Amino acid sequence: LFLEEAGLEYELVPVDTSKGQQHDPEFRKINPNGKVPAIVDLDGPGGQPATVFDSTAILMYLAEKTGRFLGQAQDRPQLLSWLLFLGSGLGPFSGQAVHFQYAAPAGQDYAVNRYRREVERHYKVLDDHLSDREFVVGNEYTIADISAWGWLDKASRVMKGAEDPLAPYPNIKRWFQKVDARP
Repeated sequence: LFLEEAGLEYELVPVDTSKGQQHDPEFRKINPNGKVPAIVDLDGPGGQPATVFDSTAILMYLAEKTGRFLGQAQDRPQLLSWLLFLGSGLGPFSGQAVHFQYAAPAGQDYAVNRYRREVERHYKVLDDHLSDREFVVGNEYTIADISAWGWLDKASRVMKGAEDPLAPYPNIKRWFQKVDARP
């Protein structure tokens, strides 16, 4: 989303995680943690190639490199706080909710309920925060919005069985529809 929003040229290189390609030695050179996403910036610091992994790190790197979507200087503490809330809270709990609802052996009810409740709690925190604002941080679209959109775009999978997974979170739903409608 950042690359498109910023109008940056890029080449998409698919990594088929269903086939374990994220564990191939070539990919592990880019991300030693063996997860997607990861990028290789051929024009990194000093004109040298740079690898960056983890979606939050990628967003921060690209925003700082381009000077785009960082918001105002006075909003930096909140930008960092919300990025880490998303990257260390909402994101991982969403991932675990998906895993235990779709991939784990049957009989993992405690884990399913635990992760689902935590996702719902995180959604409520964000929904409350968005009750009187247009964007996650400050008064303009930032990488916090890009990060949140990326996680919330998967709400139907995270909230398995929910007909309208964002319905209980009207502020998130309003915000998501606005971001989703961007060209």
